[in-house]
Amino acid sequence: MCGIIAITTSSNTKVSKLITTGLKRLEYRGYDSVGIATINQGKIETLKDAGTIDRVNQKLNFENLEGSIGIGHTRWATHGPPNQINAHPHADCTKKIMVVHNGIIENYLEIKSDLERKGHIFTSQTDSEVIVHLVEEELKLANPPKSVIQAFKNTITKLEGAYAITLIHTDEPETIFLARKDSPLVIGVQEDTKFAASDIPAFLEHTKKVIILKNGEIGVITPKTVYIEKNGFRVQPKPFIVSWTAESAQKSGYPHFMLKEIHEQPIALKNTINIDSEELSKASKKILESTRIVFLACGTSYHAGLSGFHQIQRILPKKPIYPIIASEYETYSHLIDEETLIIAISQSGETLDVMKALSAARKNKAQVISLANVTDSSIPRLSHISLYTKAGPEIGVAATKTHTAQVALLARLAIQLEFEAGELSKDDYSVQVDNLVQQTPQIVRTVINQNELKAKKLASIIQNQNHSYFLARGLNMPVALEGALKLKEISYIHAEAFPAGESKHGPIAIVETNFPIVMIAPDDWTTKKMLGNAEEMKARGGYIISVTEKDHRITERSDYSFFIPKAFSPIINPISYVVPLQMLAYYTAVRRGYDPDKPKNLAKTVTVE
Repeated sequence: MCGIIAITTSSNTKVSKLITTGLKRLEYRGYDSVGIATINQGKIETLKDAGTIDRVNQKLNFENLEGSIGIGHTRWATHGPPNQINAHPHADCTKKIMVVHNGIIENYLEIKSDLERKGHIFTSQTDSEVIVHLVEEELKLANPPKSVIQAFKNTITKLEGAYAITLIHTDEPETIFLARKDSPLVIGVQEDTKFAASDIPAFLEHTKKVIILKNGEIGVITPKTVYIEKNGFRVQPKPFIVSWTAESAQKSGYPHFMLKEIHEQPIALKNTINIDSEELSKASKKILESTRIVFLACGTSYHAGLSGFHQIQRILPKKPIYPIIASEYETYSHLIDEETLIIAISQSGETLDVMKALSAARKNKAQVISLANVTDSSIPRLSHISLYTKAGPEIGVAATKTHTAQVALLARLAIQLEFEAGELSKDDYSVQVDNLVQQTPQIVRTVINQNELKAKKLASIIQNQNHSYFLARGLNMPVALEGALKLKEISYIHAEAFPAGESKHGPIAIVETNFPIVMIAPDDWTTKKMLGNAEEMKARGGYIISVTEKDHRITERSDYSFFIPKAFSPIINPISYVVPLQMLAYYTAVRRGYDPDKPKNLAKTVTVE
């Protein structure tokens, strides 16, 4: 949530244009207001307002801001409504200090009350504004005056909660001060320019050399230098080179990022499944050694975890395995001890609910395996073993290729586990891996090619509906849950997923003529019961949409069908069966006039509780 970009350069570049472009690259994070501040000739200049970047820029023209150092921000409101006053950046009373902040300062009310008693005047309702006034107070009270960095460090020690902070001061017109706790902040390195941002795409077109600021670290960047410390000791950062290209974070001719990323799934799957088996072997052995297993994730990643739960439960039927939504961790914390293995899943590697739960689990000496799409992000650093999807940058808020990559990586882990558990011979293991690697990208490509026009047509049929159901059984339930989530989060049609057998226990009461009912129905043990459920819904006027194999009996009872090629194993089904539902959600959102890349009230990376 929220987007930050800060730039300092020794070239003659006017940074306001670069900051505006960087903020555009961060729009996927979700926001409701935008602002930029620069230092020019010893004074801070600021432009900000509620609204989209394009709309505010058209109104205020950010490029009017001069200066070679600046900070920018897209705000997702938490404290105070979206308006011009609450938009970031925020200034202190002297108008010499400016800050942007992502996260929540939990003790801001106490800090604000104390500062107001000392004469500070606040102009916004945000928690973030206390940061600049604290720095101002630290500088004002010192005799002789403190350095800005010392005042900044003292301020950080007084903050409770989560934060990614960038701050500028007119007394040091080339310097940006940084701090990070639980909210992501990365540094981009060029010879005469340094960047700080919430995410790598903000500056990827300028540099691929990246330093990830770690939890509890404080940084200072100038055009030529990067300084980082933690707990008063200097840290030698380890830059890495991002493998993504700037082009991969662009639309490349597609009308929306989401559609582009749906089409990128075959290559994302191929890159992810081709993983070195050594790390998978280590992870499998930890699974076998553990007394109990907990899958920990949120949202789409939780649905991927449910797929992994079914796969591992199949292999280890007697081992206690619990899929847990990370925000509900405390309810299940009594299960966690040194014999527990956590499998944590997060696309960004920065999901705050997961991070908080992992920190608590580590205190109870639990072991942790993580799955993430961003190298060296926070959740992998909290883990004993880190496994990475290789989906590339995903800009659309509604996860598509990162979700199927997560499911594919868990499927690959399941095959490795089955082998390590002695349930697969070496030859059968090789065949299973080869089939997964070869068939999965091909099947998904076929699904896209054969079902995209169908999804587009079906979107025109259901676009005016207000409600829908997604039904499945057993290991197909994660697909139903994910399909329902996609439809509601970008088209705003209420969509509810539940086991098909539950339909008689309440939900069927609101089924009426043309009520859309999506049935996930591969040819497996669920077939006979799913046919019965389809008949029940059809009898009440439901509009049956089946996702199934060609010539499956359920097509005779369906009003509309998506066909999925039969795979070598059901292990692929949670990947291939979800793809038509992604396309259906996309085209329904477009038909209803909504931007699928920027659903209202949502953000790509959730960094607040």
